[in-house]
Amino acid sequence: MLIKLYRILFTVLSPFLRIYFYARCLYGKDKAESVKNHFGEATIARPEGKLLWVHAASIGESTSALTFINHIKKQFPDLNILITTITVTSADILQPKIAKIPNCFHQFVVADNPSWIRKFLDHWNINAAVFLESEIWPNIICELNERSVPFFLLNARLSPRSFKRWSYFKNSFSEILRKFKYIMAQSEIDYQRYSSFSPENTKRIDNLKYANAVLPCNDDLLKIFQKICDKKVVFVAASTHEKEEDIILEAHNKLKTKFNIVTVIIPRHLTRVKRVCEIIEQHNCKYALRSTIKNDDHHSIDTPYNNSANHQNNNDPYNDLCDVYCIDSFGEVGTFYRLGDVCFVGGSLVTVGGHNIYEPVALGKPVLHGPHMENALEVRDFLDEKGVAFEVQNSDDICDIFEKLISENNCLSDIRKQALSITKNDSLKQIDKIMQLEKILK
Repeated sequence: MLIKLYRILFTVLSPFLRIYFYARCLYGKDKAESVKNHFGEATIARPEGKLLWVHAASIGESTSALTFINHIKKQFPDLNILITTITVTSADILQPKIAKIPNCFHQFVVADNPSWIRKFLDHWNINAAVFLESEIWPNIICELNERSVPFFLLNARLSPRSFKRWSYFKNSFSEILRKFKYIMAQSEIDYQRYSSFSPENTKRIDNLKYANAVLPCNDDLLKIFQKICDKKVVFVAASTHEKEEDIILEAHNKLKTKFNIVTVIIPRHLTRVKRVCEIIEQHNCKYALRSTIKNDDHHSIDTPYNNSANHQNNNDPYNDLCDVYCIDSFGEVGTFYRLGDVCFVGGSLVTVGGHNIYEPVALGKPVLHGPHMENALEVRDFLDEKGVAFEVQNSDDICDIFEKLISENNCLSDIRKQALSITKNDSLKQIDKIMQLEKILK
């Protein structure tokens, strides 16, 4: 009954949903192409042959999706793969990567409206579908089920908040989950949560994030920043959210009394860059934007690019006194993780649930995180236990752990060795065994 009401509600709300998506364009959260896709309108033709639909909500899920896609393409080189995302940011990062994968293309995901979904499915004629982590959309699931399309929930996770919320509607949620061919949970706690709703089709796999390739590096940019940060310690704070920059900058100013420190801040959402710059100014730090630094072959650190004419803070990015850099570019997190001596991953000092703390560890870096890691509890526990991740509550905690890591002889070296020794898992083999795509796509 609840599912029927949900389907009716999304049909009735169609006009308001259209207004909502067009309004998002005003704030840079959507654009003309994505709005059409949300309404089920494809902007590219459907190629001939079998087609697998892979949906990943945002940046974190997209990385795991690419790991899965590259693995699948080795087995099915002629398979067409449609990957969908929700956010413009994830699409911008994905586009150059999927351009290198034959027969792989991107669209923005259709909104969970029955008529739009039918238009989407009519066009794409999907043979199988894979959703990443927590992407559970009842109307999409029901429409796929009615067409007898097999679909899976891969690297599934269910946060404590979602688990509690869905527990109030256990019968309805169980009905939705039972429609998946298999739900592959990324941790023991996620397995237990999903099993409480749909035990028959829930399986336990290793976390797919451990199988991800390390983040890419812009070598030219790294060399430039290594010169800028020569003889300095570097603190990289990535995927930060509102209020987290204040805590990071408080720590930065305290650490500045003891260390020759440079802090790099990478906001989770680039639409917040202007706001982050305002916060940096409030903490009386001299800063520069990544965009003020050229990294072409003709650039030299001795002849700095000066963007002060349109940079309100009039900061020379190469000045020794410039101690904070705000990154206003896509896809360069891996470069700055390599630069950092100590890294922090955001969404964890505020109630977002935490982002991927394994990414800096995979590059041999110690990582700090806040107490709010509900989205990755098992990863947190595993890395904390290994001594490569450290929980912090506030700026004082950050300072204490940072000082210990930098000051103690061989501490960073030992952590780097331990981080790099963490082996990849068998998640891809487990996924192959469970999904058996060779039978579905034959």
